[in-house]
Amino acid sequence: MIAIATAEDCVQSLKTDVAGREATEICNRLHRGRQSQFLEARPWPVLLPSSSTTVELSRVKIQKIVRFLTLAMALVFVAPACREVAPAFGPNIPFAKQNADEFFYSVGSRFTNIQRPQRILRARQQFGHYALTPSGVYNDTTIWLSIGPDSARLFGDEGHFSVDRYIVNTALGMAPPDALTESRETVRLRRLSDNEYEWFTNVEVALGRIGARNIADVLAAALAAGEGKSSAAIRANYTSSFPRTAAALGRLFTIDTLRTTTDNEGATTFEIAIKLTPIILKESMPHYAAYIDKYISKGKYRITLTDKTGAHWFDAWAANYYMHFKLRSKNGHFAPMEGAVRPMPENLTIQLDMSMKIMIFTVGWTEMMGDFELINTPHERGWSMRFAKEPNWHLPITVGTLLKSPLRRPFQGQGIPIRVSIRDNPGSQTILNRRFTLVVQESGILRFLNRLSGTAVGDFLGASEREANRFNADTFRALRLDVAALFQ
Repeated sequence: MIAIATAEDCVQSLKTDVAGREATEICNRLHRGRQSQFLEARPWPVLLPSSSTTVELSRVKIQKIVRFLTLAMALVFVAPACREVAPAFGPNIPFAKQNADEFFYSVGSRFTNIQRPQRILRARQQFGHYALTPSGVYNDTTIWLSIGPDSARLFGDEGHFSVDRYIVNTALGMAPPDALTESRETVRLRRLSDNEYEWFTNVEVALGRIGARNIADVLAAALAAGEGKSSAAIRANYTSSFPRTAAALGRLFTIDTLRTTTDNEGATTFEIAIKLTPIILKESMPHYAAYIDKYISKGKYRITLTDKTGAHWFDAWAANYYMHFKLRSKNGHFAPMEGAVRPMPENLTIQLDMSMKIMIFTVGWTEMMGDFELINTPHERGWSMRFAKEPNWHLPITVGTLLKSPLRRPFQGQGIPIRVSIRDNPGSQTILNRRFTLVVQESGILRFLNRLSGTAVGDFLGASEREANRFNADTFRALRLDVAALFQ
């Protein structure tokens, strides 16, 4: 077990550009030890403006658990990465360097010192509070910016980064963002019947000039970098190539297990177990750590991707402070867990299981099955999902007398469509786009579930959210610095 560096050691390591043996000790905490304090990294590269690390960070409208698991997934792909990953950001080194810098700068800016007027703050609060009972917000004229011809309620905002803050104002813009860090969001609520409502959200974020194909190339290069290597070699490459990222993530994530197995097909199976350590995080972010300990660490989650033959292509599950990931790849491309190496089909099946405890109630579902389609065109990469089959619900006995048919409504008709993609347009900004549609039928059981979700949201707002966003901003800032250093 490595020794724990003091705060003075951390500062000295920073002053020497996180070099040498001290840097290795700091970064290895992500894998084996205790991270007592996140290091202040060196100044930003001069290519783009820097951001203050002392400002308060506000809310980013992404579901808490989804955002949390996305960070964990980023760690899975970063873990096997090394210097070979950096050139994949572009067709040549100068473009790759510019693309990487713009990409991480833009994403990190979205978490930094967000300034919103009171109307937006109240709208976001009400949307969360009445997500499953939208009649409570449908007629609130203080929120909506416009009413459509079909009586749909419309709300929107636009944001951009300026100096040291992300400024958001109300707007119903139609054109996609056309400058680095710009974003646009639209929320539409339609009443379909007396007790049925349809939510639709569309979010677009500018990411710079990086091509959609380059994003896929970066992920492929990260996987390829770890293929055929031992666990020790991957850990060494990661900690030397991403020292700041290791320090940032090491406050909450510890890579407990990293196992690679090379088979006769020349493919490598990665098995990664990540331990959540809110007990370490609470030293610097006590409120966020408490929220993770209460809601996320003890929840149970599973995501599985299979094809029509039943072959598994990806498996992730979490419980009792551990997150597990298993995948197989060759030459940076996913391969089925068993059998001969072959290209991943464009059409797969996704299964989601979830269970979590809120107050005294345990709620969740199993076997939420959906269509999972890969978006793979010359100028767009991403995923399109559609959930049209009601899962098996796991609800408290106390709701047994409530009518459960409204729980089927979201899965009827078009189901629940979710689309996440990165779309480039030569000469314009590359856009990260997220679209989501949900139909709900208000009822007693929906009101019960809405109260539970409202409790979790209420616990997150305020100090927990500010700390969570600071953690995310630190991580993307660290990634930006580490990737920039790989080009030197």
